[in-house]
Amino acid sequence: MQEVELHNTLDDCWVVLNGKVYDLSIFQKEHPGGSKIISDNAGKDVSSLFNSVHPQDIIQRHLPPEACIGVVDVSTIDPEKHVVAAGEKAPSRGPQQTSTPAATEAQQVQPWEKPPIDTMLNTFDFENVAAQTMTEEGWGYYSSGADDEITLRENHTAFQRIWFKPRILINVKNIDMTTSILGAKSSLPLYFSATALGKLADEDGELAISRAAAKTGVIYMLPTLSSYTLDEMLEVRQPDQVQFAQLYVNAKRERTKEYVQRLEAGGVKALFVTVDAPQLGRRQKDMRNKFTKNADVQKDEDVNRSEGVARAISEFIDPSLRWDDITWLKSITKLPIILKGVGCGLDTVMAYK
Repeated sequence: MQEVELHNTLDDCWVVLNGKVYDLSIFQKEHPGGSKIISDNAGKDVSSLFNSVHPQDIIQRHLPPEACIGVVDVSTIDPEKHVVAAGEKAPSRGPQQTSTPAATEAQQVQPWEKPPIDTMLNTFDFENVAAQTMTEEGWGYYSSGADDEITLRENHTAFQRIWFKPRILINVKNIDMTTSILGAKSSLPLYFSATALGKLADEDGELAISRAAAKTGVIYMLPTLSSYTLDEMLEVRQPDQVQFAQLYVNAKRERTKEYVQRLEAGGVKALFVTVDAPQLGRRQKDMRNKFTKNADVQKDEDVNRSEGVARAISEFIDPSLRWDDITWLKSITKLPIILKGVGCGLDTVMAYK
């Protein structure tokens, strides 16, 4: 560890991650969470800080093998001198109980309590609870839309324009909502779509969603930019549970190929390639919150330092993705490939061709 701590500058930056030594002198410049969080802790063991935010397999997905330069002798690590502790969990957005000596009992603000789940009747009830229990960072990312949020509002109003034409004299004594999606059985004509960084909502993140999907018989789509590792998400899958996978294509195609092959080997049944997000939108509510789990954003002058979670995770997505890459994806896997996010009839025809 004494050798590691000598490499503690911006241009000569070593860190220890889970017992291994990594040279991040080059990577720190392109780190989505900013170079400061790395350079400030150069020469130290940052395992606790790293593990509180990232799945461990993200190293293999986004760092070249040569970045790992050795294994540290753990007996040489001084916990007080060398180890960087994980940051404290951010407080939730819910109101806190406050009181003053002059306030009467009736005047005191009562603490908010999460309602029993059986009293939550619709999705708006769940949204209200989420607004109270999530951190500002998590809520800002999950609840926001791009720019002036016209599309977000339209998504809400679009459902209000859907009308069902009832038919009469049909036997509806026993209702069965079971259907199949890509040949896989689902208890509802819906699936749990992929959302990035599940721990922003709850500590159990994607693992909780997968367990809920198994319990209800609904398919879950594993996200590429997950809080937990792929192995951890696959490990909680129940017998006969179906999982799909969402894919952000990385600029380094070999890493994408390796990840897709791991998905296929892990028993995932279909691959949904996100094609409508070469750059995640400017979510202004999100941008007002810096990506605090990774501290400041990148120091380079051409990078906005307060663009939030969406800007940070956009760094993992290749904006040059095009039709030829779909042909390449078909060549590396036998999984059925679905283009996720097609919003134009002409592109639908292109996809069919």
